[in-house]
Amino acid sequence: MSNILVYNPIINDSDSVKREYFERLKKYLKIGGFGKRIYEKSLLEAYEKIILTHKSADIVHDISFYRNLIVFDLLHILGCYVNDTTIRKLKQIEKQYVSDFQIRSGQWNLMLPLAASLTNSVKISSSIRRHLSDIEKKYADVFMHNLAFRNKKPFRIMVTATMSAGKSTFINSLVGKYVCLSQNMACTSKIHSIYNKAFEDNYFYEYDHDLVMTAGREELVNDNELNYTDKIIVAGHFNGILSDERILIDDSPGVNFSEDSSHREITEAMLKRKKYDLLIYVMNATQLSTNDENEHLEFVRKTIGKTPLIFVLNKIDSFNEEDENVRDVIDRQIQYLKSKGFKEPIVCPLSARAGYLSKTCQNSTLSRSDERTLYYLVDKFERMRLKEYYKTSFPQIKVPYSDDEIEQLQNSCGLSYTEKIIKNYINGGKKL
Repeated sequence: MSNILVYNPIINDSDSVKREYFERLKKYLKIGGFGKRIYEKSLLEAYEKIILTHKSADIVHDISFYRNLIVFDLLHILGCYVNDTTIRKLKQIEKQYVSDFQIRSGQWNLMLPLAASLTNSVKISSSIRRHLSDIEKKYADVFMHNLAFRNKKPFRIMVTATMSAGKSTFINSLVGKYVCLSQNMACTSKIHSIYNKAFEDNYFYEYDHDLVMTAGREELVNDNELNYTDKIIVAGHFNGILSDERILIDDSPGVNFSEDSSHREITEAMLKRKKYDLLIYVMNATQLSTNDENEHLEFVRKTIGKTPLIFVLNKIDSFNEEDENVRDVIDRQIQYLKSKGFKEPIVCPLSARAGYLSKTCQNSTLSRSDERTLYYLVDKFERMRLKEYYKTSFPQIKVPYSDDEIEQLQNSCGLSYTEKIIKNYINGGKKL
């Protein structure tokens, strides 16, 4: 779930009001015996960091202004899971809540009606909404959108590749942020599971022995030595065409890492378990038909069964479109896959690097080197005309043209078409 707190005006209020708000929230959790589960404890820590460190604006409200907003935050920290035990504990909290906010006897308050509504609905009734201010209604909408997204069944995608295919860069391009360190650099045997969150809150969650809900780049790229499991879980909002889909991406280790044979064993075990709705196989367009590739393709062919499979032909920007016909490169790859027993392979040529740079520059400042690379790729892919391949091969996949040349790069480098094809599978579309 995304952190709704970023939409709460409390983060812009005075330091004294913010402190009072947080202390009341912490007190209510303690009264109810909450805050002990790792999720609740970690989210409360995130609340403290966000509320108390966010720069205050010239906004000052009395604490009573937040009487209803704090109820949404309380239930958000509880994960919106409400049962009879939760209701009983909330009744204990309500006594202190009524006293703190000086709610008179018989005066309506939000706590129990909202909690009761969560037991059997994903909507807030009109009888509750009529008591809310416009600001509170907006916060309620964010709260319920978050809950509705959480209740959707996740679509599981497994991504596999041999080393140097650019698998991590491809995943970063789907997310639109730096979440995966190159396997060539990380050399990790852990499975990285990346969840999409409901909306942008500008924070990553990471569960790597410790659960950190305001994870920075250092936490994301460095494995915790105390984590003795084989898995690291990350959650962040995806930028782009897949932003509204509840997706879980399992990033498997590269199968041909010469220094650790367990990488292959872990990936092959994941493939055999088939706990994925779509398999994406990333290939290096410049290194076709290697022994490692042949072996892994054979294993995938024998294992995957009827699960949908997409082949991503990455690093297509490595070719000089003036010296070599890129369409011929793609056709050779298709024929190669057919020769390996894949009858009608779905092949998506792209440059994950171009797609990633195009997305990240919209929300952050690139280095001078990356900025030069970005504009070089804008020009390169306009000449390459990769989109003609997609229009011919997947006529039902429509990607609108953008007048913004940076945004259009996501189309011309193949990323937007690939995302649309993935979205087609998520939404149960017809076979391509």
